[in-house]
Amino acid sequence: MSYVRPLFFPITLYLVAAIACTRFPLLNYLGYEFSAVVALLASFTAGFLTISAVKRAAENDAHPESSILHRSLDAFKKSLGRNLLLLLLPLLVMLANALFVKNCSLLEGVGFFALLPVVSVVFASALGFFCAAHYRPARTIFVLFVLATFAEVLAVGYFTPAIFSYNFFYGYFPGFTYDEALGISRSLILFRILTLILAAALVWMAQLVLAHAERNAPAWEKGTTLLGVMVQGKNVFVTGALATLIIVVWWFRGELGLDSTARFIQHTLGRQHATPHFRIYYSAESYSDEEIRWVAAEHEFRLQQIRDELHVPFQRTIESYIYPSAEMKQRLIGAGSTNIAKPWSGQVHITQQSLDATLKHELVHVLAAPFGLPVIRASLSTGLVEGLAMAIEWDWGNRTLHQYAAAMKKVGIAPDISAIMSFTGFAAQSSSISYVLAGSFCRFLMDTYGVRPVMLVYRTNDYEKAFGKSLHALIDEWHAFLGTMPVADSDRDAVDVLFRRPPIFRKVCARVIAGRNKEAARAFAQRDYHTASALYRQSFEEGRGYEALSGFMASALRAGDFVAIRAMYDSVISRSENPVQYLPFFVPAGLAAWGLGDRQTAAALFARVRAADVSESLTETAVVSLTAMQDSANAALLFRYLTTTTVDSERIALLDSCLSDSVHHVLPMYLKGKALVRMKRWNEGLSLLRRLHTLPPPLEAHRLRTMGAALFRLRQFEDARAYFWRSLNVDASDVARYRVEEWIERCDWNKQYFARTER
Repeated sequence: MSYVRPLFFPITLYLVAAIACTRFPLLNYLGYEFSAVVALLASFTAGFLTISAVKRAAENDAHPESSILHRSLDAFKKSLGRNLLLLLLPLLVMLANALFVKNCSLLEGVGFFALLPVVSVVFASALGFFCAAHYRPARTIFVLFVLATFAEVLAVGYFTPAIFSYNFFYGYFPGFTYDEALGISRSLILFRILTLILAAALVWMAQLVLAHAERNAPAWEKGTTLLGVMVQGKNVFVTGALATLIIVVWWFRGELGLDSTARFIQHTLGRQHATPHFRIYYSAESYSDEEIRWVAAEHEFRLQQIRDELHVPFQRTIESYIYPSAEMKQRLIGAGSTNIAKPWSGQVHITQQSLDATLKHELVHVLAAPFGLPVIRASLSTGLVEGLAMAIEWDWGNRTLHQYAAAMKKVGIAPDISAIMSFTGFAAQSSSISYVLAGSFCRFLMDTYGVRPVMLVYRTNDYEKAFGKSLHALIDEWHAFLGTMPVADSDRDAVDVLFRRPPIFRKVCARVIAGRNKEAARAFAQRDYHTASALYRQSFEEGRGYEALSGFMASALRAGDFVAIRAMYDSVISRSENPVQYLPFFVPAGLAAWGLGDRQTAAALFARVRAADVSESLTETAVVSLTAMQDSANAALLFRYLTTTTVDSERIALLDSCLSDSVHHVLPMYLKGKALVRMKRWNEGLSLLRRLHTLPPPLEAHRLRTMGAALFRLRQFEDARAYFWRSLNVDASDVARYRVEEWIERCDWNKQYFARTER
């Protein structure tokens, strides 16, 4: 009973915590999140239990024949064993919960549990042993040590670009991002091995203190004795090995993936380019010397746009890190697919592939820093932080943010915006819903009341002070404004496609499936389409995820498995209560139907996508597919073009087969012209595109805008402006007009910029 009584509280604590975790998504199965929570809880429990056990043993003089060292060491060993056994309680609870909640990878879950809670218990027990041997207020010192490691983590996150962290107690934190893939990395395994080595060192030092120092001596005296003993005799070799290991790990912490300083990232990327307001760090494989000048010009152009919107001077130098791939970005800062800004340090971190789409958004965070709270240089409301960026960026999808918000309100899926504008409510919704609604609301406030009160509430979160009205009154005004906007059937389609995906907290096995999807994406990139489709199919069968279904349809299409695509469409999409949410998959389903000889179904699917007009690229693909199917002379080759490859050089070879005779083949010329422009063969692409005049309206608008973009890169800015303006004769939607006006603004700005910088 003497052992059971002190364990009653930790047993109860573990059981209550584990059962509570079963009630929360992401924590309710054996995976990273659950293991991290248990590791943190177990660290304090193990440390305190060990301190109590060792203190009792040291003070027990009932057996004078046993030295204090032997009694304390024996107490530590028994305490460590009990602490490890206690971990079986949360583990068994979560394994039992697997009967009710799907666990997609129990093996990986067990791996996380071993690396996080188990190693944390060993380390915390060892630290508790050392504190009990060395300090009188052992619990206080233990807590201070834990808090010191947390402070170090916060400092790393604040002063370095990295958003991930490794810690002796919770193990690993990936950072707050929208990246879902999270597996057991080599860096995590290495860090936990180092944690065990340090735990062994703490046990060794505790034994030296107990063996050579007086039990009641003050801590400073014990510390002096310990240092002296550590460099005597054979101990000097152990001390030297530990010191060498610590120095080597610290020196190569970047290469080992344990930390990333700005200097390390800059060295890894290898190149830099300076402008009046930016220092751009990039990889030589990403941009040539000529291309980086265009990237620099775009940075300065976006900066000027935001300054004009916010009416703020800006004198700082912004550090822009452009990573050649999401994988490198993930390895260096901890965020792969999520682009981030650090307003307090004036940094943005973006992948090369997403630069055009996200640069303006991330720069808003940096330029809004003077209006944010001290230290973090941002608002405490995520809704205001992201809403302001969306309001100024404004370009999202094929409709305005107001049109999306009005459609969501009309359809009835718009959540309470006041929750989104709160401190924690933003992440509770699907990210697309939160970003769009917050952006529409902030844009409404800016257009109605001006920028000044918006920036005031950005700092204070006090709407009454900034606007003279409560948040709810402002929301009512915004709702009334949205009520005046017409909502077409195509807008409802866009809502179904873009805003009915669940956030990560509601997904099944989100981490495991995201990791498998990454593996499938690598197979797809290597053109191993059969492997990719099999992996994506497995992910979809386990989690019914949108991304997995998208990957399966694309992979099966490239593999030529039209029967599988048709079966998936018939069994999943057509039987859904809301098939339109799968609208992007109508294109591969249509191509599969075409490949199986069912042209009527294919035409109907392509036409449905065209009518919905969800995005520029999707609408263009649908129109191209429909037009190609009706091209009697080139249908077979164009079908191969649409289904066999995504490599432009190979696609051009197919198109050349269509253009080998003297006949004027409209669609092949259009496709080849666009491919040449994508390959930056500007003049060749322009030569082909100029010869076309009879394209369907969506393709004609694309042709004119593509020519404008090519002329822009050739620095023929006046001609580029003319083509952009002409595109509005074909497509004059609100979004098209906004994009064209921005392109014209960009033409005017770059004309002056290059003239000024090349003098």
